[in-house]
Amino acid sequence: MTIKTVCLTLSLLAASLLMQTAHAEATVSVQKQSSQSVTLAMQNMTCAMCKITIKKALQGVDGVQKVNVDGDTKMADVTFDPQKTSIEALIKATTNAGYPATVHQPK
Repeated sequence: MTIKTVCLTLSLLAASLLMQTAHAEATVSVQKQSSQSVTLAMQNMTCAMCKITIKKALQGVDGVQKVNVDGDTKMADVTFDPQKTSIEALIKATTNAGYPATVHQPK
């Protein structure tokens, strides 16, 4: 094997490794940006424990990133990864906990 062949082989290997690393970094940055938010109008909220129960039910859904439940407005703001869950799954989680929800439509 000549020095030229060795250098060419090493160059190709290095280029291949660099391309894989660049692709991996691009994939990670896309995944970090994938989030969606929804405001749910909650039913059956009557006390402070309701707020805690709803928050725990939503946090138990895979893909939920952030939950804020407001007892005064009876709304839950949820940020989630749409690749891992859906609005329907969030509503199902709150309904199963005893608090049916609908997507809040601002007036």
